[in-house]
Amino acid sequence: MSRRLLAPLVAKLIAPLIAVALLAGCASTPPAAEVAPVEVAPSDSSPVDLVNLWRVTDADGESAETWLRLDVGEFQLWRDCGMIMGSWRASNGLMLASAFGSSGTCATETLPVVGWLESVELFVKTADGFMLVDAAGSPVASLTIDGAPDPIPDAADFYAEPPKVTDDTRAYFAAADPLPSSLTVASHEGQWAAEGTDVSTGAGVEFAADGTWTGSDGCNGGSGRWAADASGGFLATSGVSTLMACEGASVPSWVAQAQLAGFDGDVLVLLDRDGAELGRLVKG
Repeated sequence: MSRRLLAPLVAKLIAPLIAVALLAGCASTPPAAEVAPVEVAPSDSSPVDLVNLWRVTDADGESAETWLRLDVGEFQLWRDCGMIMGSWRASNGLMLASAFGSSGTCATETLPVVGWLESVELFVKTADGFMLVDAAGSPVASLTIDGAPDPIPDAADFYAEPPKVTDDTRAYFAAADPLPSSLTVASHEGQWAAEGTDVSTGAGVEFAADGTWTGSDGCNGGSGRWAADASGGFLATSGVSTLMACEGASVPSWVAQAQLAGFDGDVLVLLDRDGAELGRLVKG
């Protein structure tokens, strides 16, 4: 499945809920429970509404005592063993998260993997919180406001509290401009090299079909998750990276900052939230 066709999947998810509501209305006896309306996030919700401390339910492998704290650019997933930390981004209904660290007894010698959270590509507003949805249109978790975890000795107490939403928070999550009309939308999957650079530098990126990306500026590697929609919206997370001086192109930085992506002919153009061009990529 092309990873740019995410918007129609929300309709696929919502349609059965609407059908249930209609059938309930036609029944001769009152329904056992009223079906809450579900709407696509861009219609009445901004990504800034995700900034909070949420109880996680219906997530594969998680206990009832699981909370997800979403702050600007970072998350803390509270489990019985402590915290899993990582980065997340959201825009125009898209959402991505990648884990990169842990604390408490959750800490191991390898990077943590949170399968359900790292499969999320959409967020959908519900009557009492949010539903997180994967690329196939399947719900993977529900978020509601309900309690808080107990602080742990090796983490600051504020991590067990909801983050504050400030003007800077709202600015960080401001909606991206529309994709410029001169650019078109198509699949980003494949290997790409920075336009105008010597191929031998290795500056480029691969967008894999499984939603992961790996790239390099020629000296420093980068990786994370990526998603795109049918309107030209684009998001990517990124993990830790080295900071060696390099003469290549800053491709991993372009990917991490981009919120729009489109094609100028065969050239893939990455743009920031305001539509300013970050870089150009050609098929590698």
